[in-house]
Amino acid sequence: MRFHVATVGEPTAPLIVLLHGAFGGWFDWREVMGPLAEAGYRVAAVDMRGYGMSDKPPREYELRYAVGDISDVIDSLSDSGAIVIGSGTGGAVAWTLAANYPQCVKALVSVSASHPIEMNRVIAARFWQHTVPLTRGITARLPSRLAPDPVDLARFDLSTNTAAPFHRTGRFSEYLELRTQAARIDNTGPAMMRNARLEMAQLPPKWVFTRVEAPVLWISADNGTWRALAIRNSRRTDGPWTQVTVPGTKNLPHIEDPETFTRRVVDFLDRLASGR
Repeated sequence: MRFHVATVGEPTAPLIVLLHGAFGGWFDWREVMGPLAEAGYRVAAVDMRGYGMSDKPPREYELRYAVGDISDVIDSLSDSGAIVIGSGTGGAVAWTLAANYPQCVKALVSVSASHPIEMNRVIAARFWQHTVPLTRGITARLPSRLAPDPVDLARFDLSTNTAAPFHRTGRFSEYLELRTQAARIDNTGPAMMRNARLEMAQLPPKWVFTRVEAPVLWISADNGTWRALAIRNSRRTDGPWTQVTVPGTKNLPHIEDPETFTRRVVDFLDRLASGR
């Protein structure tokens, strides 16, 4: 497998790997990459399997392959692991990677994301409060002849996962155009639909009870849904747990308010580095 990875920063600096969600791409992180590099990190934004200029095999899009992909990408970029930041389904991959390849993950930043087991448990307990991920999961499993146009899904995902004030900005239009163009790349549509399943993926039995030892920064909106998921995910961690919000944003704070998002991440990493 060959992966397209956009990088910035000194090659010898500590590595940060950025993982996008189902209907985005590496470009979702474009406004935070430079500031993170200026803070002293080497930053790598990955196009996941099937996206952008990364390879697009016809099969093998299950979670275990996605986790293996990112493990290999990290090994190719660093001898000492990486700080992994994942949004949405990229966050599901990051959680599973941290739990099962602990040597790869020095710290985990979960952006509006959950470990798949905890997502499934929360939805099973109160399914009526989680209609968005349920609908997304059902849509992602429809036969190709019945599935919506991936371009429409990419637009819908950006609209529903960002706060209303952001929709009135020129940056919303820019990201909408980027996502539209990315969804139209040959064979990316099927990859998007398969990636969208990772949020509620079934794990191999040996992965069901593994725990996260790395420090975790949890970034999400402050509402009932994310509070319930935060409680469950915090119980799966053995390392330090930090929970923050980015005011005025919804589920894509790195797109909606990249400056505050970057500050939250850098503050977290500075505290880790200083032992606080």
